[in-house]
Amino acid sequence: MLEGLRAIHRDAWRDAMRLGLQSAVAAAAAYGIARWVGDVDPFLVIMMAVTSLQRSVGGTMGQAVIRLQSALAGSLLGLACLVLLPSGWGTAVALAVSLFAVGVASALRPLWQLAVVPAVGMSLAGHEDLVDTALVSSAGILMGAALGVVVALAVWPERAESRFERQFRRALRATATRLTDAVEATVEPGRTPRVDEHLSAWHEAVWLAQEALSEARFVDRAGMQARLDALRELHDSVTILDRAAEAESPPLAVEGMRGQVMHLRRDACEVLTGMARGEDAGAGQIDDIDATLERLRAAMEAEAVGGAERETRSALAFGLREVRRTLAALIEAQGALRA
Repeated sequence: MLEGLRAIHRDAWRDAMRLGLQSAVAAAAAYGIARWVGDVDPFLVIMMAVTSLQRSVGGTMGQAVIRLQSALAGSLLGLACLVLLPSGWGTAVALAVSLFAVGVASALRPLWQLAVVPAVGMSLAGHEDLVDTALVSSAGILMGAALGVVVALAVWPERAESRFERQFRRALRATATRLTDAVEATVEPGRTPRVDEHLSAWHEAVWLAQEALSEARFVDRAGMQARLDALRELHDSVTILDRAAEAESPPLAVEGMRGQVMHLRRDACEVLTGMARGEDAGAGQIDDIDATLERLRAAMEAEAVGGAERETRSALAFGLREVRRTLAALIEAQGALRA
């Protein structure tokens, strides 16, 4: 168990502590406000406030929009169903009809997922208190959502774009680690790449970066997405090197130029780790990689081989060229952001 806890990334601990603190503040504030207002259910306000909290301010604002739409949709659907339903048919029938309508609407419009709250309240109240029940339920939803946004802004705030940058830099470092492992497994006999371990770290960082991007508000999301897509393409090029690493022994030309291959790996990883530190990549680094690739190409062409070794060599050469191409595209996307 302790090993499992130690394996949790510090960003996950940071998110957990922030959401825990925000939830505690939101719950206490929601209870106090609900008791002070008097007409709303404290349970509803607390649940709406706490469940609206997300990892970033932008995500919490998005949840507030969902709750606003749900309150309006649920009130209108519940009102329409109960008005059209003849009186005297009973609460069970009213619930069934209202929730059928809400279920269909929620399936077609996922943003209306909380429309069930006012619809159920109106069905239980009956025809006599339709408007009052709708207003009270909607008020509880909106109060909780608004309080969630206030807490997200006031208590340990985390902007989605800042979160994206942190996770993107983490993904850059994970890509550098993945590239190092793939290249070393290609040129070292008997070396097995730790693909699963490194893929897990890379996928987690990219997934969190994409999540933060989807929650970002009032920023250049297209530029952020372009950078993330370029990083994904670079990672795909690294997987090509895994094909060369599957060989029982490295190609002889590669063994003879092991230093050049490792030099290329070092240059590429320096670009990635430098970007992770917020540094700009220079054109000279790509020129160095080009020169190394040309020397490797010449050495491989000088040795005539066939069969499986030729396939392995072709996979290695193609993989290294793709790493260079996609790395240049990532540098370009990063430069476009700073321009």
